[in-house]
Amino acid sequence: MDQTKLETIVKQLTSPGKGLLAADESANTCKKRFDAVGIPCTEDTRREYRQLLFTTPDASRYLSGVILFDETFWQSTSHHETFRQYLASQDIQPGIKVDKGLLDLPGFPGEKVTQGLDGLPERMADYAAAGATFAKWRAVVTIGDGIPTDECIGANTYTLARYARICQDAGIVPIVEPEVLLDGAHSIEQCEQAMAHTFDILFQTMRAFRVHLPGAILKTSMVLPGKDSGAPMDHDDVASRTVSVLHNHVPHELGGVVFLSGGQAAKDAFINLNRIAKKGPHPWGVTFSYSRALQDAVLKAWAKDRQAVHQAQALFQSQLTHAARASKGELDESTLNTADTFVSHAQDL
Repeated sequence: MDQTKLETIVKQLTSPGKGLLAADESANTCKKRFDAVGIPCTEDTRREYRQLLFTTPDASRYLSGVILFDETFWQSTSHHETFRQYLASQDIQPGIKVDKGLLDLPGFPGEKVTQGLDGLPERMADYAAAGATFAKWRAVVTIGDGIPTDECIGANTYTLARYARICQDAGIVPIVEPEVLLDGAHSIEQCEQAMAHTFDILFQTMRAFRVHLPGAILKTSMVLPGKDSGAPMDHDDVASRTVSVLHNHVPHELGGVVFLSGGQAAKDAFINLNRIAKKGPHPWGVTFSYSRALQDAVLKAWAKDRQAVHQAQALFQSQLTHAARASKGELDESTLNTADTFVSHAQDL
């Protein structure tokens, strides 16, 4: 394991004012999103849409890395340059999602475990040889009646730790993602407790498997009330609780922390990140790793006119600008109302 190399990649991924685009949706997830806007979901349309995102002018000003799905990792631009090579040429790190999705955890109704460890060392070696510099593995923690259980958290943190060590042995930075789901009617206090407990077990397990923490990144949700709780979004409360959990339950020697948008409206995801950043300094680099918060409006605009690529890219650039400024605590939140008008206009083109 080259610890210096891993730490260098982490620093690049968490560079101030830059963040990650999560473009690692599976074909099934893409189909749901494409169906919702009336776009046929084929390998070609998925490639066309990803190319629109990746080739957006000045994207490298805001993006330090892109998480790819296996299909996309091997695809190419219209100029026959692989996406991973194109991104690297723009000084954007190409990453890869390597887990193989969720399964029901036998004996634990309502809880899931992530699969994909079988054959992972060989796959990681192949991805590393092809130019991947980082990877991502997602586990989920559901809050409900009697859950999450320690058994579920333990099963998922075990796989996250093993995955992380396998990555580092291949020279690849692991992003570990124990997502505490927004789904449910739980309170913000319950979310805070579940997240703190999950982090405690996760990092104890990662240390046990001798993961080099400065060469790893945590991808996390924010501390939020469940979407069915009826509780209003209080941005200051979200920021305070999220920062408290991170500072008290995430090792300060960890390389970085990136946030997922996790089903939040884009405006909320930007404001919450902005207020979290304002509560710094933090012991690790903190930034975004957003998917829907950056893409939803862009996908809708593209669906209305697939030839209007430049307009869709201008919208994507606008979303990236908001996220990048928020990651530094420098977002003028009042501009998001103007941004909403811009988004609405772009979608009507």
